[in-house]
Amino acid sequence: MDKIYSNSEIMKGVLEGLISDADKKKMEESSSFISIWRSILYSIKSVVNPNSGSNMFFHSRVIDIKDTTLVLEVDHSGFIQLFETHKKYILRGLEMKVPQLNIKNISYKLDKKNDYNTQRNLTREEMAKCIMDESKKEDTLIQFSGENKEYPAELEVIFSRMKKSILTNNK
Repeated sequence: MDKIYSNSEIMKGVLEGLISDADKKKMEESSSFISIWRSILYSIKSVVNPNSGSNMFFHSRVIDIKDTTLVLEVDHSGFIQLFETHKKYILRGLEMKVPQLNIKNISYKLDKKNDYNTQRNLTREEMAKCIMDESKKEDTLIQFSGENKEYPAELEVIFSRMKKSILTNNK
């Protein structure tokens, strides 16, 4: 036992054995592209939000480059609007720093699992619970145009969700 090896030194040797030279080159190219991408986005400044470029970077992810289109995944629909606002600037920066990629357009994919503005569908269990809660109420009448109409419990649940959504989204 001449030398004590750290975990990182052991893992480095294992990883170098697993990764071929071609894979290393691809990793280096993608790493350099991501650093260029980051520098372009970080250079975007706004009067309203001086950190808008860094926010754009942290809320997006480069997925692929297909033909002449850069494919981005964003976690909120508002960031698509920001990217569209700064699209010419971003494309000009990419053209200057990585002309060999010949990127002419940006396409977006919205990551639905993090989009908190999209109302999700109820699960069966949630719907059953809501139906049971609604059926416990004696008065399930809704008045439209002066008439009392009784609706199925499923519709009552949907109407109550719509009412809550309307009341909570008007800020």
